[in-house]
Amino acid sequence: MKPGIRARFGQRRTHNEQLIQRPCGVILSRATLFGSEAVSGVKEHIKAVFPTPEAMPEIFIYDNNCRLREHLLAVGDTHFANTGLPVDVFHFKAKHRITDTQCQLHYNPAAFPDLVEGDKWRVNTSICEETNAWLGGFLAIVREMEAVRYTFFLDEMIKRRNRWTVAQLKRRGYCPWRIPISSLFPDSPVC
Repeated sequence: MKPGIRARFGQRRTHNEQLIQRPCGVILSRATLFGSEAVSGVKEHIKAVFPTPEAMPEIFIYDNNCRLREHLLAVGDTHFANTGLPVDVFHFKAKHRITDTQCQLHYNPAAFPDLVEGDKWRVNTSICEETNAWLGGFLAIVREMEAVRYTFFLDEMIKRRNRWTVAQLKRRGYCPWRIPISSLFPDSPVC
């Protein structure tokens, strides 16, 4: 066998499902990543959900924001310029070295006042990790599905979970709401 060439037996699998989620638990988007969770792929997914710099949230939590920022600087991408990019609390404590001063200075979630009130977190920064555990429960079901069924199934499960999440929020006295499509795209026809 030539160097660099490997035999692969069985189906080519996806690497992971990337979720973009609100802190309340509502899933905004899902993307299937193949090969690896490259920050360039994650960046493109984020930009597909938030297509303009004005659409970007003030804070975007991702477990690898330090590498994402390095990538953005390397390619000269300013789309995220006005967005704070902390790392979620779990990954910050477990995966990011205390000796990495750039990460400690710029991506420490405790340094973002909107995330902390006194000594308590105002936001569950690990909501995507918790949802990934839920989504992982479907892995055995979708493993052998062809692409269209795979996508349909996961999208339907996410839609059901979002309905359940919104109902839970309402039951707890919160007021989740949707932005009318006409306010986002005023010139588009109403379906």
